[in-house]
Amino acid sequence: MHKQNVLFVIDSLGIGGAEKATLTLAEGFLKKGFHVDLIVCDPIVSFEVPKGISLHILGFQKSFMDYTLYAKKLHTMIRALAHKNAAEYVLILVALQKATKLMRGYAHPHIYHCVHSTLSQSAFANRHGLRLFLKRRSLQKIYDGLHIIAVSNGIKEDLVHTIGISPESIQTIYNPIDLEHISKQALEANPIKEENYIVHVGRLHSVKRHDILLKAFALANLDTKLVLVGDGSERENIEKLIQELHLQNRVILSGFIQNPYPIIKQAKLLVLSSQYEGLPTVLIEALMLGTPVVSTNCKSGPDEILKGEFEQFLVKVNDVDDLNKKLLLALESEVLIVDKHIDKFLSSKVLRKYMELI
Repeated sequence: MHKQNVLFVIDSLGIGGAEKATLTLAEGFLKKGFHVDLIVCDPIVSFEVPKGISLHILGFQKSFMDYTLYAKKLHTMIRALAHKNAAEYVLILVALQKATKLMRGYAHPHIYHCVHSTLSQSAFANRHGLRLFLKRRSLQKIYDGLHIIAVSNGIKEDLVHTIGISPESIQTIYNPIDLEHISKQALEANPIKEENYIVHVGRLHSVKRHDILLKAFALANLDTKLVLVGDGSERENIEKLIQELHLQNRVILSGFIQNPYPIIKQAKLLVLSSQYEGLPTVLIEALMLGTPVVSTNCKSGPDEILKGEFEQFLVKVNDVDDLNKKLLLALESEVLIVDKHIDKFLSSKVLRKYMELI
């Protein structure tokens, strides 16, 4: 009996939550006995692809008529892979906007497009009048009429009510977290040799608002170090602000680390200071590892993760004073993390929802 075939198509495997979630889901299907193909549009592979997943690179490059040309190449590649597998795909999952644009014209009864961020937050910033109208219409043209999976209820709300997309169908399925995998990874040696620190894990990008975090950390005057795990375009600005705030001896810029879980597990606290998110997986991972968290109550995701007694650790966006207060509160509190806080994000439960799509 032939294995059933599942296909994933994604922009790239650069560093990001959508990319990590896609690999976790792909590996979940693999463990369930499916044959898994993964097509990456851009030639960027920063994550290690689990053994057994067949990786294929489209090699997208910007050029005249680029989307038309590469859509044809991608569709031809998919048909060739299906022929090689001697069976059609029972499910095709498409992640991120470039992949969705390239896959729009591909006819298949079970193709779903996964949206991992609140698109309006970045797309509509600094746009008004005609420019705002045109951007909204361009997003509607990309996503109208598709079967969409939003990775949080906030994203679903953003797509339908803020952008005005009219999908064929839309539902929320949270990103999967492989608890067994991250627990095992967390047992490895911690590259941070400090015993007393709080941590932020994420790319060094303006949307993550490291400036707010650094100012709140300076104001709190905590007897801890602050570890910033990640790399990105804002590194130079962050280094300048660290000097301005005289935090050179209190902040550690670790750069990108392939396995951040020992750092998260041994931290006193994990902090998220973002302007906006989709579903901030790192918050869920920290809770699963027993690490307290503080997060801005940004759109979207944090208020779907931090429920009940954890709501007190949600912070007003762009508010240094509120973040300062919540840092102190979280370090003094002893809130017990139990199964009800993390159960719906477990990979086994999420995978079951995806298999119901077949």
